[in-house]
Amino acid sequence: MRGALLFFFLYLYLFALPVSAQALLQTGSQAPEFSLKDIEGKDIRLSQYSQKKAVVVLFWSTWSAKSPNALKRFEGFLKKYKDRGIQVLGVNADSQTISNEDIEKIKKLVNDLDITFPMLMDKGLKTFHEYSVIALPSTIIVSEGKIAYELPGLPLVGTEDMFDYLLVLAGEQPKKKMEPKYKPRHDAIADTNLARGFVKRKKYDVAYTLLKKAIEKDPKYMLPYVELAKLYELDGKNAEAEEILKKALSVEPDNVVVMSEFGYFLTKAGRIKEAVEILDGAVKKNSYAPAYYYHAYALAKNGQMIESLKAFESALSMNPYDQKLYSLRGEVYETGKMQKEAASDYKKSLELILKIRE
Repeated sequence: MRGALLFFFLYLYLFALPVSAQALLQTGSQAPEFSLKDIEGKDIRLSQYSQKKAVVVLFWSTWSAKSPNALKRFEGFLKKYKDRGIQVLGVNADSQTISNEDIEKIKKLVNDLDITFPMLMDKGLKTFHEYSVIALPSTIIVSEGKIAYELPGLPLVGTEDMFDYLLVLAGEQPKKKMEPKYKPRHDAIADTNLARGFVKRKKYDVAYTLLKKAIEKDPKYMLPYVELAKLYELDGKNAEAEEILKKALSVEPDNVVVMSEFGYFLTKAGRIKEAVEILDGAVKKNSYAPAYYYHAYALAKNGQMIESLKAFESALSMNPYDQKLYSLRGEVYETGKMQKEAASDYKKSLELILKIRE
């Protein structure tokens, strides 16, 4: 058993590509094109709705407790504003391989809820991964070919803000005064995406330059801070990694992504109490699955095994397709001498990595 676990880590180190939850799901980024079949077998492409003011892409599943509410809410909105240039597309993410039984279950729920907008089957979860979905349900609003709005989960306040945004697009007055939604500078996004590519090719010097330029161009854009911190850590520069994460939090103290990554960094550095404290705050922010599994990992390191496993389950209920969740829980199981469970999670993590790389 021990040899199998060591082989798993060796495989990850040598072959697995890093998987980021924030790769594409960024306001202002180009929305990836997709072509999927609906539940009746008809091909639907995102680009066929390019003339619309906005296309709402709702990722959902039958096993997600909040998904029926999201489906009903968007159906109600569409019935009222279907002639205002808004299109809704449902993208089902029930599993990586959708069986005929799964399709019948999906059809039943869609019929029971009287959903009229197209319901697409994301077989293999290719679109799910291309959009870096981190929780189900998740909503992406595409306008003029770009991601104009993104909302993981179905948080109370965030959901109402999103529908206010849609009301404005539909030509109505929002229910409350709307603050202008921040959009990262396009050149900062481009520099960050280029840097990620250079990191994969181990051209760190170029990546450093691009990420620092992205931060200079748009200090409010959090992704280059996170990617720069990861690069510093990968390069053995932990002090610099911590400094850049603190700098990001000084700009945006409540950013759940930065809080989560900083908590995970502190956990790996052995500063467990600090990690638990910041991750306690992160999980209260919204439905961000990495916050929950980083929190779970820190709790385990703090000797709180029962609480840790509960937190892992919370993360799984949001997104069961994140390989890092399984690799971290596998490590927790292994440390707790639960070798059978550890091996199962490591296997699942490896399967997900290989599926993403296809």
